Amino acid sequence: MAAASKGIAREQARALINKWAIGFASVAWIPGSHLVMSVGDLTMVMQVGSIYGVELDKTKAGALFATVAAPLIGSKIAHTILDFVPIVGWGAKSVVAAGVTKSVGAALMRYFDDCSPLPEIA
Repeated sequence: MAAASKGIAREQARALINKWAIGFASVAWIPGSHLVMSVGDLTMVMQVGSIYGVELDKTKAGALFATVAAPLIGSKIAHTILDFVPIVGWGAKSVVAAGVTKSVGAALMRYFDDCSPLPEIA
């Protein structure tokens, strides 16, 4: 459900992104978790869009995620490589996952803030 204004949308989106970051950090240490997290990435994009009153299907959400996350591709690769470093690497994956999620979330908020039909102040 869309927020009443862009200001409220920013607050709701920030809270949602923080929940996703915590969730990803809590499972990122599991080898192969990046496969499950990819589905979560699409869901997060769709949920943030919905808060801003912009509805996306999975195809559009995937394209938007790929565009927004492109500068962070190195972090995604590092996350995958850390699968092969037992204990320390697995722990580091949680930090990487949370950081990448917050960065992608911030980029999503800027994107949706620009294209949202919501009024600035309600």
